[in-house]
Amino acid sequence: MSAALELEPVPCPLCGGRDVTTLGWLHDVALGVPGRFPLARCRGCGLLQQNPRVREDQLDRAYPDNYPPHTRDAEMPRMLRHAGPAVRWALATWLGYQHLATSHTGAPARGWARLHRRKIRENFPPWIGQGRLLDVGCANGRFLHQMKMVGWRVAGVEIDPVAAAKAKAVTPDVFVGDPVKAPFAAGAFDVITSFHVVEHLPRPLAALARMIGWLAPGGLLIVEVPNAGGAGGRLFGRYWIGLDFPRHLVHFTPATMTAMVERAGGRVVAASHRTKPRYLTRSLRHWLREQPGARHRLTLAALDSRLGRGAAKLTLELLMPINRPLGLGEVVRYFIRRA
Repeated sequence: MSAALELEPVPCPLCGGRDVTTLGWLHDVALGVPGRFPLARCRGCGLLQQNPRVREDQLDRAYPDNYPPHTRDAEMPRMLRHAGPAVRWALATWLGYQHLATSHTGAPARGWARLHRRKIRENFPPWIGQGRLLDVGCANGRFLHQMKMVGWRVAGVEIDPVAAAKAKAVTPDVFVGDPVKAPFAAGAFDVITSFHVVEHLPRPLAALARMIGWLAPGGLLIVEVPNAGGAGGRLFGRYWIGLDFPRHLVHFTPATMTAMVERAGGRVVAASHRTKPRYLTRSLRHWLREQPGARHRLTLAALDSRLGRGAAKLTLELLMPINRPLGLGEVVRYFIRRA
C-alpha cells in the first residue's frame, strides 16, 4: 500500500482567510486512498473545504488507476445512438439548433422526444452564437464527442494526461493541465461547460475567472457541482459520495458557489437542482460497509442484488423529485454569464 498523502494548510479558496474550524477527519470510502482528510469550514465566508488539504504536488496520487471518469471510453453517446433523429428534431425545435432542422422527422420520433424532453434539455446546452464549445475537465472526451456530433466546434481542458489522450481522438484542441494555465483567448467560446470539476481544483476562484473571461459576448458558462447543502449530505454525513475525499477540495452550497462566481466576475442567472438514485444508493453502500454486524452485511447484499437495485431505484425516483423545488438536490447545475 502506498504512503498516506501529505497535507498542507492553505488560505480559504473563496475569501483568502486562514481561520477555519475542523468539523471532522474522514477517509476515502470510495477508492481507498490512504490517509485521513479534514472537513473544515471557513469562519469568514462559510465555505466548506479540505483544509489542510492534500499537497498540490501530490494531488495526482488521489486519483488511482481505477478512477471511473478516466477509465471510460469516449463511445457514441447512448441517446444519439438509439434515438438520434428524435434528439436532433428536439434540438432544432426547442434549443436553437437550426442546422439540424428537417421536415422528415416522423410522429413516433417526435413523440419520443416530447416524452424525454427534460432529459434532452439536461444533456444538451442551447445553441449560442457561432457554436464554439469548451468543456473544462473533459476527461476522455465523451461529452465533446456528443457535442461534436450535433454541430459544435469543440475544445477541452483535462489535467489527467491518460484521459486527455482519449479526448484528443475527438478533437486535437485539448489542453492538458490546470485550467488556470490554459492559453485560450478572451471571448473564444459561446458555451463553456464544467461538470463535476471545480470542486477538484486547488484554485477554483481563479479557474472560474478564466472561464468567465473566455466567454464571448452573450456566452454561457454551465457549472455543475455536488450540493453540500442537499438531502444526501444532511442524511449521510461523512459517507455522502459528494464529499469524495481526498479528491474534492471544496464543497459548495448554492450560497458559496454564488459568492465565488460573483468574485470571479460572473453572475448566476439560473440554478437547477438534480438528484439521481445512484447518488443516494452509493452513499448508503458506503455507510453499510462500515457498520458492524451481520444485519448490515445482509442489507448491503440485498441492496447490491438485481432486485434490490431495482426496488431502491424505483422508490427513490418516486420520492426524490421533491428535493428539486426544496433546493435539496444532490447536485446543482449553475448557469452563469458575465457580470
